[in-house]
Order: sequence, then structure tokens, then C-alpha cells
Amino acid sequence: MTGKMLAAGAALALTLSFSGLAVAGCTPEEAQQKALAFTQAMQEYSQKDPAKYAKVMQELQPELLQIQQKQDVQAMCTFYDKALERLK
Repeated sequence: MTGKMLAAGAALALTLSFSGLAVAGCTPEEAQQKALAFTQAMQEYSQKDPAKYAKVMQELQPELLQIQQKQDVQAMCTFYDKALERLK
């Protein structure tokens, strides 16, 4: 549960840090919406299938850390799209 909250908080904080950046194709507002959808999906998925959730999050975390360092809104939107697909 701590990992879930940490990942959700990191994803949301990262998205909010992009609020001053404008990138064609994905606005900071879109990235924020995707972050919220990702956070909600993570919470639901962690309750539905905790073992698979843990595996997916372990696989996604290195990419999330790289994106945090780049501060690339388009990369963040792409990450959220991919992550949401994996959580379906």
C-alpha cells in the first residue's frame, strides 16, 4: 500500500511540475488529467489483483523515474497512455 501511494504521489507531483511547460500534442492539463486517471486506475487495480499490480508497477517505475528527470510532457502523456493500457 505504501508503494501504491508513493507511486501515485510521484506521478501526480511530476505532472503538476510540468504546469508551466507547453508542448505540442500534449498540454500540461492533459498530462494532469492522465495522471489522475492513472492514479485512480492504480488504486482500483491494486485491490482487484494485488500481485499483478505489484509486478506492473515494478516494471513501470524505472521509466517513470526517467521521465521525471527529463520533465517532458509528451513523454509523460505517452507513459500514462501505456500504463493505463497495462492496467486494463
